Amino acid sequence: MMVVPEGIGTSNLQPLGVAGQSAQLWLARPGAKKEDKAPTSVSLSDQGLVQVLEAAVTGLEPGKPYLLALASEPSGTGVLEPLQGFTTNPAGAAVVNTIGPIRQLVRGEASPRRYLVILPGTPDNHGAPVQVQSE
Repeated sequence: MMVVPEGIGTSNLQPLGVAGQSAQLWLARPGAKKEDKAPTSVSLSDQGLVQVLEAAVTGLEPGKPYLLALASEPSGTGVLEPLQGFTTNPAGAAVVNTIGPIRQLVRGEASPRRYLVILPGTPDNHGAPVQVQSE
């Protein structure tokens, strides 16, 4: 039995549209130089009005709780909006996922602009930023 009896099988396929769009961001320690390798990569995949955020986090202390948040200042300070708490594995890494209208905020497409940041601790009890969005 043939799945596509005639032709090459692409006649009813459509482009992914907005679901095929994504943005790539990087987080690095505060004050890192542009040429320094950023330890965390963030992918924002569009799903219409919201995006799926997937962060491949590295360079943190093993087995500790951290918080991925949006900050009102590029330095990771100011008003914080928690996105997702996570705990690093024995290598000091984690894969963090969350959903929301994030691209519009972190790329300056909405006002006020926000910046991705990673802080040690929890939403209720956290320390200073250890990684901030790099441009």
